[in-house]
Amino acid sequence: MRHLLTPLLTIVLFLQCAAAAFAAPTLSVDKPFFDFGTIPQGKKLDHVFTLRNKGDAPLSIHRTKSSCGCTVVNLPRTTIEPGGNVELKTTFDSTTFGGKVTKTITVETNDPANPNYTLTLTGIVSEILVVAPRQLNLGQIKAGTSGVFTVTVDNRGARPVKILSVTTPMPQVKVTAGKQSIKPGESTPITISVAPRPEDRFLSGFIIIKTDMPGKPEITVPVYGSVSK
Repeated sequence: MRHLLTPLLTIVLFLQCAAAAFAAPTLSVDKPFFDFGTIPQGKKLDHVFTLRNKGDAPLSIHRTKSSCGCTVVNLPRTTIEPGGNVELKTTFDSTTFGGKVTKTITVETNDPANPNYTLTLTGIVSEILVVAPRQLNLGQIKAGTSGVFTVTVDNRGARPVKILSVTTPMPQVKVTAGKQSIKPGESTPITISVAPRPEDRFLSGFIIIKTDMPGKPEITVPVYGSVSK
């Protein structure tokens, strides 16, 4: 009888070791792709992805990495036991975006079949204040002369927006706003007067438009150009 038990025990131990060797975690996400539809510019969007471990070994989350700083990720714990789950909370800040937007979050784990799992947030950000052009190319201006340029601010929202100030740190540039208040559907020009100094070779800087809009109190427009003698 003892002779029969020894091989049987060996087989059992072998099967247990084999099962342990083949045990592995498996990451599964209920809805890895989230379309948030259309949101107004300036809104902060919160969304929760549920991560599950459908494997038979603990799942370790090594790192989460978002495609830009506009998306913040909060994960309460980094280990999920077999059959367990954890909520990955995300916040997308739409302040600097307009139009179609797609942001991704990469979840790096010890899942051997899929070590880098991608989550996606997508949708449309509806701009309330639209600046055109978004950046101002002055081209080439001759030293000792001046040039006048225009940037337009368009209110596409449902309430009036006040222009609190228009400034620039560039000593060669002066800026003025046409209107102090823009009604829905209206626009106002921002006039940019440029007078290069004799020592200037290039012009590079920005103008700052401050408003009373909660979601986007400040708009920055890059300004650049060159100076000829």
